Amino acid sequence: MMIYFIYGLTSLIILIILVRYITSIDSRRFQSFLKIFFGIIFLITAILLLFRGFYYLSGPLLAISLWLTRLKTILSLYNSFAKNKKEEVFLDKNEALDILGLDFNATKDDIITAHKKLIEKNHPDKGGSDYLSAKINKARDVLLRDK
Repeated sequence: MMIYFIYGLTSLIILIILVRYITSIDSRRFQSFLKIFFGIIFLITAILLLFRGFYYLSGPLLAISLWLTRLKTILSLYNSFAKNKKEEVFLDKNEALDILGLDFNATKDDIITAHKKLIEKNHPDKGGSDYLSAKINKARDVLLRDK
């Protein structure tokens, strides 16, 4: 009788922790959480049915659980590579001159000096954005390529 009380109390604590976690996450994380959760539930159920001799039920449940958990892993792996891909910045000479605040008569030293001043203010390590730093660097490269 005491063992049922311990099981019930443990289940209640796990349920409370689970509900608190679910209410604190956004919808995309919630969907991936549900896939993993149901994948694990189906896997445990499939293993239990397998040991009880219900092979015709355990096979499909095992396949579904593997599909749910592997699909999440594959999608998260794909998203991590897709998000890390840097966007290529394209500039023409006029736009590069505008970014660095120079005119057509700018020398190589003027370009380097203007680039250093701007990159010091907008560097990502000092609170600037990656996009602006990429634009500033690309503007320098475009102008120095012609010199």
